[in-house]
Amino acid sequence: MSTAVMPPRADSDPVLRTELARLDPEPVVVPGTDMPTSTGPVLVALDDDDNAGALVRHGRRLAARFGVALRAAYVWSGCRPPDCAHHRCCHRDLAEARRLLCELLDEHLTADEIRQVERDVLLSADPAEALIALSASASMLVVGSSSDRPASPATLGATTRAILGRTRCPVLVVPYRRLSATRVTW
Repeated sequence: MSTAVMPPRADSDPVLRTELARLDPEPVVVPGTDMPTSTGPVLVALDDDDNAGALVRHGRRLAARFGVALRAAYVWSGCRPPDCAHHRCCHRDLAEARRLLCELLDEHLTADEIRQVERDVLLSADPAEALIALSASASMLVVGSSSDRPASPATLGATTRAILGRTRCPVLVVPYRRLSATRVTW
């Protein structure tokens, strides 16, 4: 794991682009704006992409290392199918969004581990702002580099770009890995 020192507007920084180019195969830690709360949970931001397993594994390891809880968060934008053309998976209601988070955890954790995971399903038009707010109580935020099948592992998605340099806690950016195996689909 490498560490990138980030200015307040990380998305336009050439140092960030150089550091993130090294994402293959290692995640990068980007410092937050404050000292993280040492007792806060490790927060894993999940989406319905191929990265869920890697994000959960990294989050679980970090939570065990820090001796804190693991919290899984899914930010639902409130789109209504079939009218939304810009998401892979839109939900009719909050219950479906909760079900997605539960299925992602079921797919990647044991039954004992699942019982210990805290969960947040948030409805927000801006997932980046929701994750920034959640970072205030976290010891670390784990995100994927992108959830949109990027051209390279170092390509950052819009949400990841928007949060870097703005979270209160450090962010672990995990490179996107396309899976050949099937995943939870909706």
